[in-house]
Amino acid sequence: MHFKQHNFQKHRLLSAVTLFAALAFMAVSCKPTPGTDPDGPVDACADGVYILNEGLFQMNNSTLSYYDFKTNTLTDDIFLERNHRGLGDTGSDLKSYGSKLYCIVNNSNRLEIMKLSDATSLKAIDLTGKQPRKIAFHHGKAYVSCYDGDILRIDTTTLEVEAATHSGDNPDGLCVCNGKLYVANSGGLNYPNYGNTVSVIDLNSFSVVKTLTVTDNPTVMSSYNDQYVYVESRGNYADIPYAFQKIDAQTDQVVKNYNLEVLNFTIEDHFAYLYSYDYSTASSWIKVMDLRTDQLVRENFITDGTTIANPYAIATNPLNGDVYISDAGDYTVNGDIVCFSKEGKKKFSFSAGLNPGGIVFKN
Repeated sequence: MHFKQHNFQKHRLLSAVTLFAALAFMAVSCKPTPGTDPDGPVDACADGVYILNEGLFQMNNSTLSYYDFKTNTLTDDIFLERNHRGLGDTGSDLKSYGSKLYCIVNNSNRLEIMKLSDATSLKAIDLTGKQPRKIAFHHGKAYVSCYDGDILRIDTTTLEVEAATHSGDNPDGLCVCNGKLYVANSGGLNYPNYGNTVSVIDLNSFSVVKTLTVTDNPTVMSSYNDQYVYVESRGNYADIPYAFQKIDAQTDQVVKNYNLEVLNFTIEDHFAYLYSYDYSTASSWIKVMDLRTDQLVRENFITDGTTIANPYAIATNPLNGDVYISDAGDYTVNGDIVCFSKEGKKKFSFSAGLNPGGIVFKN
């Protein structure tokens, strides 16, 4: 969560969906169903989409929604329906890898592993005392950042925790690039003295080999083209603003600090979709950057006048490039998911749960 919510929710829970390279044939062949209502949730490139609704901190009301594009039906809490128990307190990340769906439930100190096909639970890993935050994958391993300072390595076949290594204060977002794991050490629980480092972890030795200095409170990370890592920092919510920076994964140096106050982003193909939100003015923007040139190519992503009151998560469907943005409203009512074409025109929307912060496609 954003800082305005830190008094009752420890950290802004954003997710960026694990993206796979789109197959060219499928990307071309996937088209919106002709003749359908433009506001009807139809995505011919996906079977459906899972939405992690984080709920409110200490309210034990996280849910997992599922919209089935084949039947045009929404299941408000498919996890509860399939497993006959609640998801837990404060869902903080949702990703898919292979045939499994992984959900981190931060304040319940648990990693839920489900079948991607139907959200049936395969295993719940108890992480009591760890305060898990985010998850990333590489070569059959899952890497989980924990606010106690550790990074866990989990085998995605046995679903057992294999090892742990210390990263820094309150590690949050993480990603793999050029065979290394990059971890944002947010220091998110140390207000006003946030962290300002990114750990570089060698995956063979599973140990930190370098520490980079970035803007205060690094939170969201994503890799591009196995060459660069992009990191979003949230500053100190006072005189240090949000920041967006670029790390060269060949030299492990911070090579660019963009003059952009980015709150969250996702990367698809050669483009980064960036958004910001100003709590003082309740204003936001959504822009598009071409990562090949480091230039903004769209100052305003949305081109049809559609309004997103409070952007809370962003993801792209890698098969057709559609951009999904969640709108959390005022954090106390159920949010919405709005799907846009790559051209920034609304295709459809549907209701989600409370504070929708994770989006994963079932293709």
